[in-house]
Amino acid sequence: MFVTKGNETRSSDSTSARVLFVPGFVADTYSEIEKSYVELCTNTDHNIEYLWLVPDITCKLNTFAKPESRMYLKEPVCVPHLRKNKIQYVVVNLSSYNLFTNYRIFRDIFRKYQIDAVYTHFGTIRFWATFMSNLFGKVTIWNEHWYSLGGRFNFLKRLFYWLFVDEFISISEFITTTLPHHVRVHTVLNGIWPKTSRQMTRSEAEKFREQIGINPETMVVLMVAQFTPQKRHDLALEICQRVSEARTDVFFIFLGKGITRDTFLDKARKLGLQHKIIAPGYVNDVDNYYSIANVSMLTSFNEGFGYAILEAMKHALPVIAFDTGGPAEVIRNGETGILVKDADVNMFTQKLIELIDNKSLREKIGKSAREAVQQEYNREIWIKRLNTTLEEIVMRHRIQRINGG
Repeated sequence: MFVTKGNETRSSDSTSARVLFVPGFVADTYSEIEKSYVELCTNTDHNIEYLWLVPDITCKLNTFAKPESRMYLKEPVCVPHLRKNKIQYVVVNLSSYNLFTNYRIFRDIFRKYQIDAVYTHFGTIRFWATFMSNLFGKVTIWNEHWYSLGGRFNFLKRLFYWLFVDEFISISEFITTTLPHHVRVHTVLNGIWPKTSRQMTRSEAEKFREQIGINPETMVVLMVAQFTPQKRHDLALEICQRVSEARTDVFFIFLGKGITRDTFLDKARKLGLQHKIIAPGYVNDVDNYYSIANVSMLTSFNEGFGYAILEAMKHALPVIAFDTGGPAEVIRNGETGILVKDADVNMFTQKLIELIDNKSLREKIGKSAREAVQQEYNREIWIKRLNTTLEEIVMRHRIQRINGG
């Protein structure tokens, strides 16, 4: 039914918190998000033990960044990193709809590993995990990373939260304000390692620009965001058009895939902007794109946090975004980035051109942004906060149950 890998020994210390981590990550990607949780489970000095629940590569609940990956991958790409870091994991093949199959899988996991809590993250799989966790009397901890109650099926989502979720982990104060008030919410801001693995040399940057068809002297504006309605690439395209009318030496790069990408590219062609824009889809070498960019932008509405903002800040890139959601918390306007009134395309265009024209301003904001990552959004801080929060949740619920609460 399922197989386990990694260190099979379990701590005999009854005070340790045993957490089943259900990430629901995309099967064929290993980005900063996946990396951060591997590091979380590797660098714990708390009384907490993690067991990852990994869907078998054939599991229908898996999602893929590139559909063709489904044909040749033997396991999700995060798994080798789990083995390398000696993180215990269990491989399962959950059913999309079969209650009894999933019941047996979770029952056996909970019994064998004496799990205290289930911490869920992405995908449909987390609904099954939360439901089963609640059914077996485990603590259910739901990570909320986007404005889930701002879209469809709000009533059903609220009902699910009310029935099955014990505690929320929120990635921003904005997300915290959107969640049901009857459930305890813990805000733990995302973090990233402040230093880049290796900065491109000038010649390497020029070679990479040439490789993707960009002139060495051209100004590059980068946007890293999945193509979904919330990211508002339609506004981004309008900004591209206005900037291109004012400046002929600006090039835009859009990284990511999603349901609105084809529409975006088709409209760009109709506007005659195909020579000013590249959108290569999902890429593994995102740091290379940050290295050749001059400015980073984000046009999302009610973004949960904006991991791409931290990535740009780490690379000392000035970021310009609308004053809404998580970016409004992360960016200090005029100091670590630029915030513009929501949906004000005219002002966004004006501020973006100011950044393009003013090298000293870009460098000043970029330097402050990198310092903010080092001091406020350091991955080390995030690891300590999240481990502490999860441990405290489990211990509090354990005491409540002992006391009959």
